[in-house]
Amino acid sequence: MREQKYQLSLPLKGVATALLFCIFLGPVGLLYSSVLGGTVMIILGFIVVCAKFIVPIILVWLICCIWGVAATNRYNKKVLKNFL
Repeated sequence: MREQKYQLSLPLKGVATALLFCIFLGPVGLLYSSVLGGTVMIILGFIVVCAKFIVPIILVWLICCIWGVAATNRYNKKVLKNFL
């Protein structure tokens, strides 16, 4: 009988994917990286958009991008640590 070899695939998240989601979708895109972070930023973003100030809206968008990349890196390190 032949011996079958299986390759283990880790459920890593793509940093580029997280960044693109955050760039195009803002706080909603952050949900890919961090559900809690996405929820917080959606609420904060809603408040900022209702205030109709442009600069805070841009800041919220940038914070989402940074938070998304950081959360994805943190998730991938945690998965790799548990794997090894």
